[in-house]
Amino acid sequence: MPGELDFNGMLEEELRERVSANIALGMDPVAAMQKVQADMLANNPWVPPKNGCPVNDLPPELLAHIFMLGCTMQEEEGENEDDDDDDDVLDLAEHWETDDDEEADEDVEMGSPEKKSTTLPVNEPDESDSEDEHDGLEEEDEEPFVPFQVLVSHVCRHWRSIALNTHTLWTKLHFDGHVTIDAAETWIKRANGLPLDITIDSTHGHPKEPGPNQPPLPHATYVVNGEEQTSMVQVILDQISGTLTTAAAPVNDQEEGGALPEEEYDPCISFDDLTEILDLIIPYASDWRLFEVSVNDYKQMYAVLERISACSAAPVLEEFGLYSYDESGDPEETDHFSPPELAKAFLPFNGVAPKLKKLALWAVHLDWEASLSFVRNISELELAYHVRDVRPSFATFQAIVQNSPQLEFLSLCFSGPGGDLEKLEIPSLRNLVLCYLESDYVKPLMQSLVLPELQELTLDLAEEDYTEFVAQLAGPAPQSTRSLLAGLSLLKISCLDCNDKAVDLLMAQLDSLKRMDLNCAGEEERFFHRLFKAQPNAKSPLYCPKLEGVRVAGKEGSDLKKLVIARKAMGVPLKQVLICRRDYVSPRDDKWLRENVETLEYFEASESEDELVDIEGADDDDEGMDQD
Repeated sequence: MPGELDFNGMLEEELRERVSANIALGMDPVAAMQKVQADMLANNPWVPPKNGCPVNDLPPELLAHIFMLGCTMQEEEGENEDDDDDDDVLDLAEHWETDDDEEADEDVEMGSPEKKSTTLPVNEPDESDSEDEHDGLEEEDEEPFVPFQVLVSHVCRHWRSIALNTHTLWTKLHFDGHVTIDAAETWIKRANGLPLDITIDSTHGHPKEPGPNQPPLPHATYVVNGEEQTSMVQVILDQISGTLTTAAAPVNDQEEGGALPEEEYDPCISFDDLTEILDLIIPYASDWRLFEVSVNDYKQMYAVLERISACSAAPVLEEFGLYSYDESGDPEETDHFSPPELAKAFLPFNGVAPKLKKLALWAVHLDWEASLSFVRNISELELAYHVRDVRPSFATFQAIVQNSPQLEFLSLCFSGPGGDLEKLEIPSLRNLVLCYLESDYVKPLMQSLVLPELQELTLDLAEEDYTEFVAQLAGPAPQSTRSLLAGLSLLKISCLDCNDKAVDLLMAQLDSLKRMDLNCAGEEERFFHRLFKAQPNAKSPLYCPKLEGVRVAGKEGSDLKKLVIARKAMGVPLKQVLICRRDYVSPRDDKWLRENVETLEYFEASESEDELVDIEGADDDDEGMDQD
């Protein structure tokens, strides 16, 4: 392209000059070319130096720090990618030697281990059969995922020694059906007693093998006598030989409406697997710094609660999260826990976790009153999806808050204190999240809370009319002469149904707001439209006069361009724009936005944003976003 450097031409010119110079010194052309070639390739980074690797001259402490940075970068990259490469994860114990092999005298070299059998997230189809494969084209196999600390420990004996003696490299264990017990035990030994971060995630799964009377899945189409037929295709993986077999048969008995039956999945961590994991890690409970468990079956969570309630203490535990996504119960039942035989409330760690700072409980309840002994001095509290008979009483909730003078983050998602509410001041709270709370509950709740330092508020409420609640928020806050909204620097609105007057009341109070996060898939787009307009009959000529950045889902690039133009014309230009990746942005709008705001970024839609878009009937096909 014009303006680009011609590197090939530059290299050819330099080669010609060097050869000519050597010939001028009396060398024959062949010898001159050989000398030039040797000189130019002397520092080739793809050829190991003959006198050793300069990087090994670094002090071991610096090399260990580089290893730590590599692990951190890999973790950050993993958080930003979809979890769709489960089949590329390797079995640590099977394919990499453990500490029993450390006495070997030879340098360790990276091998080419085989991939594990395919494991898919629940309800996620196998996309291995691409259109290219149907056309007879084979895709190049992707490299299997290798943890960075394992990678560097297999480069050479020197690096391996440093990696194995850098105990902080081995303190994070993530059980999701891929790491074997032997591998996890090896990592725990290498951590050498340092605090451990342990996560157990059984929310993914793999397809069940169909029984003799079960139709195979999924379906495919084929043509018989000119007519398109539907068949069910069964793909079976022999985990011993690694071979695949398929079978197809016409579908005669479909569900009503022509829908095919959904494929069933087994959890990636079975109950027996979970028992083995707990048998391994429970003896190290005194070393846990972080402990998180996510399940789809509450029976598994119940087993975890039973085991950790028998632990004498968790002296270094700082982050504790239990997440249940069990949907087997009646979704209309909001008063009583189901099943009742699993309703027992436990006291984890014998009530001893003196360093606990972050607590998250999703559809998991504790013995709330007994837990006051360790749920104290926390900075973050997240309660979600608790039916009414297992929620903490207001007195218990009040005690938790009052015993946590540094509480900065509070999230209540279809949960919260039960019983009669009283005034409760939380002077340290900076961030409040309210989700799926009924209007009749959230109104008295917010009337009872005194939040003088609140800076960030998230509203993702149920699908009902919150006009009265919005009017309450816009009015004077408890024990204050101004609205709670007036002190906010960030407001997130995902679901908030109210009339136009309430929208105006809310927007009129946001004089200090610097950032706004909006999901515009539904009626909430009215808040977006108010950012274009002048504010009638008010001190400030426009809404949100200090607004610097917006994060928007449900609006295309052209809409954001119009907003940037409008705010600039009002004399309050936007500096930052974040757009949902599923929303279309043309290359021209992308270029224009980059030139007219300081920061333009794209983010992935959250689950709640996806749900709202689906409800509105938006096209789920990802059109993509063309960028420069």
